[in-house]
Amino acid sequence: MNYFNFDGRARRKEFWAFWLCFNVVLAALLGFGILVNLAINGFGINAGKSSIGYLPALIFMAAFGLSWIALTVRRLHDVGLSGWLVLPCFIPIIGGVALLVLGLAPSQVGENTWGPVPAGVEV
Repeated sequence: MNYFNFDGRARRKEFWAFWLCFNVVLAALLGFGILVNLAINGFGINAGKSSIGYLPALIFMAAFGLSWIALTVRRLHDVGLSGWLVLPCFIPIIGGVALLVLGLAPSQVGENTWGPVPAGVEV
C-alpha cells in the first residue's frame, strides 16, 4: 500500500476514494465525540465543557494525517506539479479550493518526472 509513499503518482479515483472514506470516518468520530461529551456532562446546558470525547478523532487524524499528505503529494505529481505545493492546502479557505481544483484536474498525459501514468488512466 501507499500509505506513506511520497513518490509516484495517484490518479483522481484514488484521491477521491481516500478523501471520501477519510472524511466520513472523521465525521462519525466527531459525532461520537459530541455524544460522549454530552453524556459525560449530563446533557445539560454546560454540556460542551468536556473534550475527552474528541480523543478518538484526534487519534484517527494523527494516524492517517500523514497518509493524506502523501496521497496529496502523489496527486500533485500526477498533475505534473511539485509536491511542495501541498503546503497551501493547509491555509483554511485557500486550501479547500486548492484541494478541489487538484482533485478535479486531469492526469498529465504520458510519463513525467515522477513516473509513468497510473494504472487505469487512459491516455
